[in-house]
Order: sequence, then C-alpha cells, then structure tokens
Amino acid sequence: MLLTAKQRFLMDTYGYVVIPDVVEADLIERTRQAMDRMDAELPTADHSEIYPDGKPRKLTGTPYFSKFGPCIEYDPVFLEMAMHPKVLAYAEEIVGGRVRYEEQECSINRRNPEERQTDIKSYGWHRGISPDFSRYAVEGRSHYLWIKAIVFLTDIGPDDGGTSVIPGTHRTSTDREFVSQLEPWMVHQVQGKAGSVLLFTESLIHSVTPIRSDNTRYIMITGYVPPFMREYDHPSNPSEAFLARLNESARTFLTGDQTRRARYDFGRM
Repeated sequence: MLLTAKQRFLMDTYGYVVIPDVVEADLIERTRQAMDRMDAELPTADHSEIYPDGKPRKLTGTPYFSKFGPCIEYDPVFLEMAMHPKVLAYAEEIVGGRVRYEEQECSINRRNPEERQTDIKSYGWHRGISPDFSRYAVEGRSHYLWIKAIVFLTDIGPDDGGTSVIPGTHRTSTDREFVSQLEPWMVHQVQGKAGSVLLFTESLIHSVTPIRSDNTRYIMITGYVPPFMREYDHPSNPSEAFLARLNESARTFLTGDQTRRARYDFGRM
C-alpha cells in the first residue's frame, strides 16, 4: 500500500488528500509546454458542434482562463501523465482495483482583474456522482468508484486559485439549501508544490477558486474509474485511430477492456 495511515484517514474523512513529490520536474515542464502549444494553436470550441471522439479542443478560452479536453490525443505527454506509475498506483489503491481512463482536462488560469468574486456561496460547486453509490467498503477500508487526480504543474499557494472543496460531503447527500448556508470555515482550499497530486472522489463537492495573485496556475486533471463503469462523456473517449497506434497496456487502460475477472475483482489488492 502506498497511502500512509494519515493519508488514508484524510481521504476517508475529508474525501480528498494531497500527496507531495509525485510527478517529476521534467514531465511537469513538458506538460506545460504542450499546454502552451494547445493554447496558441486551438480555437475556442463551438459548443453547438458535435466533435468526434478524442478530438482535442479548447473548451474555454479567455485572456484569463483556458481549459482543454480531451487532451490525450494532442501530445504523447498527456498519456504519459495519465499513466504515471505513482498516480496510477494511488488511484488503484483508492478505487480498490484496476482502473481505466475516464476523462482528461487541463487548464491555465490567471487572475482576472475585473473579477470581484469573494462570496464562497457563489462558487461553481458541483460533484459528478452521488455519495449513495460512489463508495464501498472491503475489510473495513473505504474505496471510491470515481477518482480525480489533479497534478499541480505550478506551485499553488493560498492566493493561487487552488481547488476548493467542502470536506466530508462525499459521505452525505446535500441540496442547494446547504450551499446557500456555507460559511468560510466549512471550505478547504488545497495548496501544494509543483509535482503534488490532489486525489479526491467525485462525490466530494468541489469548485474552481478565483486567483488573487499574479501567478499563472497550470493543472492537469485525469479521471479514473473501475473498468466495468460506463463512460461519463463519450467525446472524451479516444478515437479508434489513436487506439490502433498504442501498445496493449495503453489500450487496456484507455478502454477498460480487461479480462472478465480483472473487471470485477475489486478490494483484493
């Protein structure tokens, strides 16, 4: 097991954990360079257009915020990041078995001088799966069926727009009235050095946070699920042409085409 007792406690109690010193500086630099190329080359997507599976696109493009996804086919560095051995190992331990690729996005954030957002109730709080069926236990240990891994490609301090979360919400259903009653002490904003990884369950309520510093924030987000789960967003699926160029290990990771036993053999790491 990679997670320490402290990290397992944080994951189970808060729904997230930040692990330092996971991704190497060279891979971080190559990923940032690829993101800069995407920012320069890709036009902002027309959301009324139907895109083929796997086509990289700029989902949002403003002078202050660029978000891309899926990224996996734009440059080999994105698959390298998604299959990083340590990140994969942490994801498999938290999920409780082998995982497949679900989605990948990356973003570049800068401070918007016109933005005056200070009320945490107005953040874009969301989650992707209900707590009612996102968690299961084996021999007293909790596992989570949909994990996000956010790799910090720059240092993220208190004013650098680190992801905000409402700890503990991965264990209980909530409604809009709950968000309207939020107080600052109920919210955690993650921080960490470049190379750190934020791992959290998609049942945890979370949000993008406004940047208040003059630093630029680069992050890489990859989603991991058990092989048996259906796709959340079909355009995130890799194209058949892309899959045909990969080795068996990468194809298995991207498609979830495991053996029958591997697809369902969970909690027996």
